[in-house]
Amino acid sequence: MDLVIRGKSLLLPALIPSISSFETQIIPESAFDLQAALSEPITLVSAYDIHLEPSLIAKVAQFRSEGKIVFMDSGGYEASRIRRYAKNDDRWNFSKFKDCVQSCETELVASFDFFMRANQSFTDYEMEFLSFIQDHDFIDSDSLIPVIHLLDYDGTYLFSQDEIVAICNRIASEFSPLFIAIPERELGEGMKQKINTVTAICDALTASRRSTKLHILGCGNPLSFALLCAAGASMADGLEWCRTLVGPDFKLHHFQQAELFDEPESKIYNPTVDVIRNASVDYKIRTLTRNLYALQQFNTEVANLLLVGHLPDFIEENFGVKAAQLVKR
Repeated sequence: MDLVIRGKSLLLPALIPSISSFETQIIPESAFDLQAALSEPITLVSAYDIHLEPSLIAKVAQFRSEGKIVFMDSGGYEASRIRRYAKNDDRWNFSKFKDCVQSCETELVASFDFFMRANQSFTDYEMEFLSFIQDHDFIDSDSLIPVIHLLDYDGTYLFSQDEIVAICNRIASEFSPLFIAIPERELGEGMKQKINTVTAICDALTASRRSTKLHILGCGNPLSFALLCAAGASMADGLEWCRTLVGPDFKLHHFQQAELFDEPESKIYNPTVDVIRNASVDYKIRTLTRNLYALQQFNTEVANLLLVGHLPDFIEENFGVKAAQLVKR
């Protein structure tokens, strides 16, 4: 299905190749250029990176001017990891996030990260979280994507499944966002639990006739994306395209192993791919181009097969019987 975001059409489910300054094979500026060259319809960029490199604002504007969609993440991922090496809590905060959002227009913006406190009741958390989302009034209501954390800041699970469903329904009811976002790593300790959580959330949103859909943050692994889409998720993002290598069956390998694995069979045509292959001798650029092209094909396959009810068969063909059994009903 197609979703219209500020006049721009996006095929769902959508796998977004994220852009980040933290431990990737390409700097954000060059990542924008490569994704634009390959006609990626949507990208995700960190507010933290834009704060550090204001020159990215021009890259965002150029990407959007070509009819593409930009999703600005909260910046919490980069800030939390860099904080491990540079102990500075003032490096990133809500005020800096707000300044960044106001300086750089995008189609979608994730809310700033908000975590349940230790020993806090669910009722108190819910009230505080709703108030916190209201503080994002500097973001257009049709652009804001509330991020719901199912773990506290230290990584401890605090919610029952009923509470997870309740907070998702409450946010959908109060704000009617296009998407609610939840980090993939917080959905459960294994794929079966993650699938169960996604199914419960999406079934509840559908039953209540909400138009709000579920976005999975940090879910760029093709298998995880396919499984969670089969469970009801509509969008995800991840950095796997610029950290790993996509093999012929869409399994991931080390980035340095490109010459050891064939590429997936080409089922969609992207003329820019051959241009870059013929013009570039740089290993990183050739491999990143290969990955983007492979994941474009993968995304198209997932969307088409989900529509006709054959996604579990595709998962079995590429990832095995055990994976497919998780979503066969």
